[in-house]
Amino acid sequence: MSEGLVVPDVPHPNVGNESIIRAVIVDDHPVIAEGLFRILSAEADIELAGTASNVVDALVMVERHRPHVVLMDYLLPDGDGVETTKKILKRWPETKVLMMSGSEVPDVHILAFAAGCVGFLAKNRPWGEVVGAVRAAARGQSVMRADELADLLMQLNHTSSDRGKSLTTREFDVLRLLAVGRTTTAIAAELFVSAHTVRNHVSSILSKLDAHSKLEAVAVAVRDGLISVERARH
Repeated sequence: MSEGLVVPDVPHPNVGNESIIRAVIVDDHPVIAEGLFRILSAEADIELAGTASNVVDALVMVERHRPHVVLMDYLLPDGDGVETTKKILKRWPETKVLMMSGSEVPDVHILAFAAGCVGFLAKNRPWGEVVGAVRAAARGQSVMRADELADLLMQLNHTSSDRGKSLTTREFDVLRLLAVGRTTTAIAAELFVSAHTVRNHVSSILSKLDAHSKLEAVAVAVRDGLISVERARH
């Protein structure tokens, strides 16, 4: 997966104090859904809570099982994965959504990241990458290819410069930890604050950087020179 991850594997002891990653598959293509189920269910640390083939069932599945990771198809019979992701994250913000798509819609990965997805995988990628992507997503790490990051930076309409000056020292601390894939819980532990405080900092960062997701905030910060991913890793 090294080719597919912008942020490399960062060791983290558990996923939400559990060693098992609970996942839900949302895809209306039986062959794809069955393939994903077969590959993921073979892994000892991944538990498939179920599958859904439409938006309505996806929301029911997430509410019922509260998965760590949702593998979300972009095109669904009764909607699309982008809007579904927004609905999921509004109700269950700790859920990690990994978008998968074979769609020819231009810039679908940009739409996915803007909606709050932690990653994107094209369906023509090797099946073996999916397992690593799910594990990375569960840790809150960003799953994307370098060319997709470049696209994301190019698509951002923000002007560089002064917006970062309003960030507080603690917000910079949170932003750097987001850049290396730390979860809310991990950031809270590292900074010795509550998860609620971290969420407040993240909300303020998004507002000040005019970003719609954590990933977009990190991308803006890196592009504008506010943080360096290389420095943040150390």
